[in-house]
Amino acid sequence: MKSINSFLAAALLAAAVPAKAKVVEDLAARVNNEPITVSEYQKAKDALTEQYAAAMPDFFKQKDAEAQLDKAALDKLVDEALLRQKAESLKLKVYERELENGVAEIRKRFSRSPDGAALSPDKAEEAFQAELSKEGVTMDEFRERIRKQLMVQKLVQETVKTRAKMPGDDDVRKYFDDIVLVLKGKGGDIKGLSDEEKQDLTAVAGKFKELTAERLRLRHILVEVKDGATEAEQKAAADKAASIKKQLDGGADFGELAEKDSDDKDSAARGGDIGYIVKGMLPEELEDAAFKMQVGDNSAPIKSKFGWHILRLEEKRAEQKLRFEAVRDDLEQLMSQNAFAEELGKYVKELRKDAKIQIFADKKDK
Repeated sequence: MKSINSFLAAALLAAAVPAKAKVVEDLAARVNNEPITVSEYQKAKDALTEQYAAAMPDFFKQKDAEAQLDKAALDKLVDEALLRQKAESLKLKVYERELENGVAEIRKRFSRSPDGAALSPDKAEEAFQAELSKEGVTMDEFRERIRKQLMVQKLVQETVKTRAKMPGDDDVRKYFDDIVLVLKGKGGDIKGLSDEEKQDLTAVAGKFKELTAERLRLRHILVEVKDGATEAEQKAAADKAASIKKQLDGGADFGELAEKDSDDKDSAARGGDIGYIVKGMLPEELEDAAFKMQVGDNSAPIKSKFGWHILRLEEKRAEQKLRFEAVRDDLEQLMSQNAFAEELGKYVKELRKDAKIQIFADKKDK
C-alpha cells in the first residue's frame, strides 16, 4: 500500500526500548551499523497489520499475506533509518519553536481517554508520562526523537516534494473512472496497473462505496449468552431481553435502558449507540432486521451467537450516487499524496544503493 511515512506521528508510539537495552536485545536488522531491534520490528508489523485491516481487509485472504507484512515492516524501518541518517548527515536545522510544536502535537493525543472523553490537563499529563514510562523513554530522549523526526520531514519536503509530479485534470478524471469500474465489478478491465496499484485502487473504491452506500445509525442493547451457557441461563437471558422490550413498548427511554442493562459496555456508555453501519458490517440476522426497520422503531429481541439484541433505528441515509464533482478535490489530494509517496520511494531506493543493510529477522524465523 502506498503511503507517506508519518514520522512525527510514529515518534512516540513506535518508540524503541532504551538504548542500553538494545545492546542485549535480538536484532531484526542493521542499517549502516544502526541496529533495528526485534521489538521495533514487531511494533512496526503490528501497526501495519492494523492499517491493512482498516484499509483493505481482503489483503489477509492472500496466502503470502504474512510474508508481505514481514517484508513491509522491515522495509519501513530500514527506509526510516536511511532517511534519518541522511538528514543527520546534512545537519538540517530544527528550530526550538518547531521542536516545541512537534512535542505539543504528540502531547495533544493524550488529552482524551481511550473512549474519547476529555481529560483534565493533569490527567492528560499523567497519561503522557505513563506512556513514556511504558516505552522506557525519558523526556530528553523523547524530544531528541521528535527532533530527528522533524529533520526527516524537512529532508523529505525539500528533496522529494519538488520531484513529485502533481496530477492534472485528465489524470483525476481517469482515476475516478477507474474507481467506478471497480465499484461495478469491472476492475479487471483496467489495464497497465501493477498489483500494488490494483490493491490501492480497490481500497480507495471500497472507502467510496462505504461513504455512498445506504447506511443506518443504530443503537442496541445486548443481553449476552456466553458459550456453554446452561438451559436455565439461556432462558434467563431470553426472559431479560423480553422484559427490556416490554419496557420499551411501555415508553421507557432506550438510552437509559442501554446504559443500565446492556452487556456491551462500550456502546452502553453511549446509550447503546453503535454509530453508522452499512451492509456487511453486522451479523446477517441483525442486518436483515435492521435494514427492514423504520426510523424510531425498536426491534423485537434478535438472537445471534453473542446473545439477544434489541435494535433501535435512529437514522437512515439512502444510497448516494458517486459524482465526480463531489469527490474531485479528495481524489486530487489522494493522487498528489501517491505521487509524493512514489518519489519518496525512488529517493529511498537511491539511498539503499550505497547503504550496508543486514537483515536478520528472516534467518531467525527459519
